[in-house]
Amino acid sequence: MKDYTIMMIDDDEVDRYLLKRALKKVDFAGHIFEADNGQVAIEFLSNYEHNAKLFPGKFPPVIIFLDINMPLMDGFEFLEAFVKLRATTRVFENSILTLYTSSKCAEDRHRVKGYDFVKGYLVKEDLTVQNLKETMKVCIVS
Repeated sequence: MKDYTIMMIDDDEVDRYLLKRALKKVDFAGHIFEADNGQVAIEFLSNYEHNAKLFPGKFPPVIIFLDINMPLMDGFEFLEAFVKLRATTRVFENSILTLYTSSKCAEDRHRVKGYDFVKGYLVKEDLTVQNLKETMKVCIVS
């Protein structure tokens, strides 16, 4: 499989660990960036020139896994900030997001459909290697 640079945005260290382990099992993950809330992630992504030099060939991330419920800046606030970042920094046009959340709420699923760059929705308790493979294939094909 191809290695993709990935970013995980989640305040729960255990959930990030489980996702990282599953990504390595499905052999999709190359370099993995981590942030424990949306604010840290936006600041990291906004520092494009510095990070492109610091992580040549690995920045920006191609696929971003995003939790909804986080402190400081939640997933929906991150999505709004990411829309603005994409508009000013064209390099993020190819970044694909998938929600990785504990929320099974139909309203949350519907709400993320308003963002054309969000391609997947993976409920944490449903994380299996097979579900992750299917989610990644949808993200990559889209």
